Amino acid sequence: MQEEYASLMENNAFTLVKHSESKPIGCKWVYKTKHYPDRTLRYKARLVVKGYKQVKGIDFDETYALVGKLTTLRYLLCFMAYNSWNSKHLDVVTAFLNPEIDKVGIAELPEGIDWLSESNTPRTGFLRLNKALYGLKQAPRLWHQSIDGFLLSIGFHKVSADHNLYICNQGIMLLLYVDDIQHLYAESAKSRAIIRKKLLNYPCMSVRTTCVGSFASICSSGNNSESY
Repeated sequence: MQEEYASLMENNAFTLVKHSESKPIGCKWVYKTKHYPDRTLRYKARLVVKGYKQVKGIDFDETYALVGKLTTLRYLLCFMAYNSWNSKHLDVVTAFLNPEIDKVGIAELPEGIDWLSESNTPRTGFLRLNKALYGLKQAPRLWHQSIDGFLLSIGFHKVSADHNLYICNQGIMLLLYVDDIQHLYAESAKSRAIIRKKLLNYPCMSVRTTCVGSFASICSSGNNSESY
């Protein structure tokens, strides 16, 4: 919880206000045990907004966001094996905290914020949301718009058959599935180091050396849905 709260403060996710301009939305802590391929465990806490209480037209407008197709991943696996390409898994920590929120949002104070804060945050008041916290209905769309604009700005272009597959002319591909990115590249790609450096300029972007199978399991667990 302390790690999550520190991340929220670092990203300026919200501002404490005394009065609410609109009906506040509730929020809660969600706990999860994350299993990695190397059999290590990580205990995570996530502050999630109760988005089911949002009102369309007031709290949000559009929510549609694309995700990568499982058929695209199958093709890339075959392509990578046939051409002896390499692969890396790019992970964006707290991805939804990067884009700015598109509507004024007020949330209730989460439980435990008084002892998590070093400045002794009071038990009364509200949170004025600055970023698209997890749970907001528009959060996936805002995140996709943010990462899409960034990838296009550094020289990638989208494939018409799958708008979550990005290709760079120097033998580099990226497949985006929500906040997981599979990075495929040819060993002979001369600009690989330059592109990788540009990718790591995106806030909270890190590289994890994991097998492609772990990325495939993420995609398949989405029930083959192409939007959310």
